[in-house]
Amino acid sequence: MKIKKEFTMRTVMGQHVVMAEGNNADSYGKLINLNNSAAMLWEALKGKTFTVDDAAALLVSKYGIDPAQAHDDATHILRLMADKGLIEGD
Repeated sequence: MKIKKEFTMRTVMGQHVVMAEGNNADSYGKLINLNNSAAMLWEALKGKTFTVDDAAALLVSKYGIDPAQAHDDATHILRLMADKGLIEGD
């Protein structure tokens, strides 16, 4: 899977928000808030092809959490991003 190129993340007043850029901004018209973990994954994975396992490994590396918990968390975060149309592919 891959984060769609037409979206960018910005930090506004301490909040991480994702927004559409260019021609997509008019049709999408939403801001999506990301928590710190989701923002870290966004920054690390933007522009790359990745799997849930890749995202889980980043969570383990950054936060030192149990790999099974990291996999569950990565699955949840990426599912939410996909539901919002931010990710393409499986």
